[in-house]
Formats: sequence, C-alpha cells, structure tokens
Amino acid sequence: MNKKLISSILFISLIPFLSPQLYSQEAAKIKPYVTLQYFKDTDGRRILQTSLTYSKNRMELPLPGMEVVFYTGAEKKVLLTKINTTEKGIARLELSDDVKPEIVDGMWLFSSEFIGNDTIKGEVSEVTVRDMRLEMNLTEADSIKTVTVNAFTTDGGKETPVSGEAVTVYVPRMFSLLPVGELTLDDAGSATMEFPADLPGDKEGNIVIIAKIAENATYGNLEKRETIKWGLPTDYSVPVTHRALWTTIAPRWMIYSLSVLLAGVWGHYLFAILSLIRIKRDASRKIKEEYRG
Repeated sequence: MNKKLISSILFISLIPFLSPQLYSQEAAKIKPYVTLQYFKDTDGRRILQTSLTYSKNRMELPLPGMEVVFYTGAEKKVLLTKINTTEKGIARLELSDDVKPEIVDGMWLFSSEFIGNDTIKGEVSEVTVRDMRLEMNLTEADSIKTVTVNAFTTDGGKETPVSGEAVTVYVPRMFSLLPVGELTLDDAGSATMEFPADLPGDKEGNIVIIAKIAENATYGNLEKRETIKWGLPTDYSVPVTHRALWTTIAPRWMIYSLSVLLAGVWGHYLFAILSLIRIKRDASRKIKEEYRG
C-alpha cells in the first residue's frame, strides 16, 4: 500500500471528527437583522437609517461600533459612504444635494451592507422609494382651526399630485405622539381636517402639529411639523409643596403605609430576638434546677 493511499484513508477517517467542529464554528456566528429606512424630515432633509441588531434570549439587542456601507443603484452599485453604528446599533446618513441616486421607473434605489466578521454574519438590506414633497398649511377662520396637507411627486420636471395615500396628524405628548386625525389624499393630492380646540399646549398655548406618512412602501417616512398657538394654555410647573410620586417629597399615604410595614417587619425581628433570649434563659434555669435537684 503506497503512501498516497494511506494518506487518503487517514484523511477520510478524520472527516467525521472535523465536520462537526467546522459546522459548530459556522453555526456559532450571530445572524444580524439589518433594516434600511428612508426618512424625509420637516426641513426636506433626506436621511437613510440602518438598524443593526440581533436576537438573544428572545430579546432584540443592538450591535454597536459596526461598519455599515451605504450604496445607491441596483446592478452597478455606487458607494456613498461608510458609517459605524451607534450604541443603539443605528447608522444614519444624510443625503446631500450632490447625491444623484439611480432612478428606475421613478424610484430611487438604495442599499446598506454589513460585511460581517469572525463572529457575525454579513447581511444586506435594500429600499426603493419615490421622492415626495409634503406640505402642511394651518388656517383659522371663525374660530375653526383647519389643517390642510398636500403631497406631490416630480416626474420629468413636472409635479404630479399624490392620491390615495394616508396622512396622520399628531401632536406630541409626554411619552409618544397622540394621533388627532387621519386623512386620505384626494385626486388633487390634498386633504383637510378640523383641528380639535380642546388640546392643552404650553403656558402660552403653543402646540406642535405633525403631519406624517410612516412606513409607506413607496414613499418611506415623511413628516412636516409646525408650532402654532392653537392649544389651551397650560402650566405644567409643580408647586414646591406638592406631593406626588414624581416629586422629591413623597405623598403622605405612602410615608404612612411604608412606616407601618417597616414597623411590622422590625417588630417581628425584635419579637424573634426576644423569644430566643427567653428560650436561652429558660433552658439555663432548667439546667441549674436539675443540677441542684
């Protein structure tokens, strides 16, 4: 039997032992979730945002400090830039006016790619959007406050109204946005609603109104916001003597309840200690009486 045949037999015999190890190393790699979104804010700034996360113990956790590459185009991709993710696993790119994205059937093509490393697999996310111009006009007549939104796209240098899309009107509250109306754009790309007259604002009655299109398959995420004196003047300052859960001085009922509970807990501890002392004394006295008897 020659040396080549012996080497081949040894190699084949080692395959069952090597394969599980190689498979386990590949399986140990983290599979990330890459989500690319398009935003257009109230100032007309176009923003690409990539979220890079992974799942662990049924929790979605961010991947910070990872390099994300942004491209435009489909077949022939053009590099835009490379950005590292933040602590929240987010990489944001504000598109300048110099960026000329590839247009296919009126849609812009963008993609973001995480190349991957020794412990994390690579992943790509793509998005196609059509540019839209969203307007919001606030008018008041005979104490009736009206919100009007208009939406247009540009095709071949000509503006075309956007119809049939939903636009939601919000006002910011303490922890989230409060929807106050949902509009549907008509054939002229316009929609109107009466704004509620009983919403609280700041001390002067100023309130922020937001018209927003969110997670739209064609236009992405757009918003227009404006501050206007349409709210009820409200003073949110808290008096120094006010007692509440969010102030430095706790409510009296909480202080009394906690005092009673703590007194009960420490009373039980004291009772247990005294009982142990009494048991020890009784045992010592009984031993002395038996010794004398």
